[in-house]
Amino acid sequence: TTSAYNIGIIIGALLLTPFLGPFALVAGVLIGALLQVVLQLPGLRGASYRPVLDLKHPGVRRVLRLYAPVALGVAFSTVGVLLDRNLASRFAGAASAMAYATTLIQFPLGLVAAAVAFAVLPTLSRQSSAGDQQGFSATFGMGMKVVLLLVLPATFGLAALSGPIVAAIFQWGRFGTQEASYTAQALLLYLPGLPAAAIDQVLLFAIYAHKRTLMPNLVQGVAVLIYAATALGLLAFTSLGFGALVIGNSAQWIGHLLLLAWLSRDLVRLRGLRLGEATLKGLLASGALVAAAWAAAQLARAPLAQLMLGGAAGAAAYFTVCLLLRVEALDFFVGVLLRKLRR
Repeated sequence: TTSAYNIGIIIGALLLTPFLGPFALVAGVLIGALLQVVLQLPGLRGASYRPVLDLKHPGVRRVLRLYAPVALGVAFSTVGVLLDRNLASRFAGAASAMAYATTLIQFPLGLVAAAVAFAVLPTLSRQSSAGDQQGFSATFGMGMKVVLLLVLPATFGLAALSGPIVAAIFQWGRFGTQEASYTAQALLLYLPGLPAAAIDQVLLFAIYAHKRTLMPNLVQGVAVLIYAATALGLLAFTSLGFGALVIGNSAQWIGHLLLLAWLSRDLVRLRGLRLGEATLKGLLASGALVAAAWAAAQLARAPLAQLMLGGAAGAAAYFTVCLLLRVEALDFFVGVLLRKLRR
């Protein structure tokens, strides 16, 4: 549903801007929200719900106990966003460049990380409740491998084709070459944190499956401090400009993942899952992607043509190398897709 929301915003920006001007983004938000609702309607087919207001029900109390730490985490995140926006407002064009780059980053996060995390959560919850540690580890491990399979090419593809991507999607009307340059710069500086943010979502849901909500949200508070220390430190001692803020965001995502993984090491065990092997194979395939995408993009001049040629060549190179390396997650992912298509 996160991807549907982002797609709605993109549809509004691309198709409705000639008719609505700046209000096209508002319409895009409404389209995205509507798509989120429509996608969830099939799951309610045949279900009969009766609204009952019973605040004394044990389930309500349990949900409130679990949600209270989440509200704290949201408060920490809000503080971080407000600080980020305040600092960005001091640099001309920084806020919009960071917002556009964030939109590009959120697309693979929603399409890959959030989708996988939500898909494995029910199974992880059942296995945790049943005390099936072996099954829990297997499900969690495969979820992590699928995220790595998909987020690594997204990261390296965005890096290799950052210029054509920004120009093809955003460089229209008053959005000129300077704005495109700022956005591409922000995108490149966000990318080191993208894999960490994606992996973090699956790890976070694995912890939630154990009904532990306090620790992850306290970690969010520490992560905001990491952002503040990194961004303010770079602003004080370097001339990176708004790039310091973007690096701070990447440091926040990486710090959140590392701290969360360390604190949950007894709850969610990573040993024996062969994640290092999956990462190495993904990096090798991503190297082939970068080479193929860059070479193919040189065959065209128009940004859209560069994006299409580079994207197709990069994807072909990536999945070819994955097949040659016998990447486990690829077999699993293809198998799941085929089963879905046969239904």
